Amino acid sequence: MKAFFTLIFLSLGFLVASISVKAQVKVSKGVVFEKGTDIRIALAVVTNMRTRQGVGTNDMGFFQIAAKIGDTLLVQKRKFDNQLLIVKSDDDFIVNIVRADMLLEDVTIRAENKQENLSVVRFAHRKKTYFYGHNRNPLHYIRYPLSAIMELFSAERKSARRFDRYYDNETKELEIDRFFNVSLVKNNTSLTGKQLEKFMLDYRPKHKQIKNWNTYDGVDYIKKSSKQYLDTLNTSL
Repeated sequence: MKAFFTLIFLSLGFLVASISVKAQVKVSKGVVFEKGTDIRIALAVVTNMRTRQGVGTNDMGFFQIAAKIGDTLLVQKRKFDNQLLIVKSDDDFIVNIVRADMLLEDVTIRAENKQENLSVVRFAHRKKTYFYGHNRNPLHYIRYPLSAIMELFSAERKSARRFDRYYDNETKELEIDRFFNVSLVKNNTSLTGKQLEKFMLDYRPKHKQIKNWNTYDGVDYIKKSSKQYLDTLNTSL
């Protein structure tokens, strides 16, 4: 019995030591380009989703951010699609982001590209865990109790769970985009410029509203909401 507990303590000690090594924070560096060009993107925001720390790219598109292996970085820039990156090594990043208006003509392609990007990153996180996100036979937990307990407190599991929350939120936003996007609003209203931008922000529906919508429901909502929006503008004049 004494030898058994000694083995457990030694295993836990080894786990803590290995986690502390993996958890060492380093500086991740990279440069952001517009995809398909040699244009460097200044003032893009790069956020570490684990720490919520964000930095901006400089005039040459370069960035530096504190991160550790396994962290997910979110690259954002107005009028560009978001890009997700996983820190896998000490290598510098070369990030290519897509201008959003290049994809507005085909909302389906845009949604599929983003969904694919999300799924790839989610799979990469889950590959690092044995139990979380996998349909394991319950006997695995009985046969490998120590492994199951250690994974509960691992950085990899925390990262996977954190990204799953982000994944769920982004998936809901993609579902909303099917019924409320710039292309549909332009085709069904007379809104342009600043009025269009404000309408898209102020009248974007909630996910619970669109859960049972079809295409007709989406167009009907856009037409009624744009009328209400224009009436509000006329009243304020």
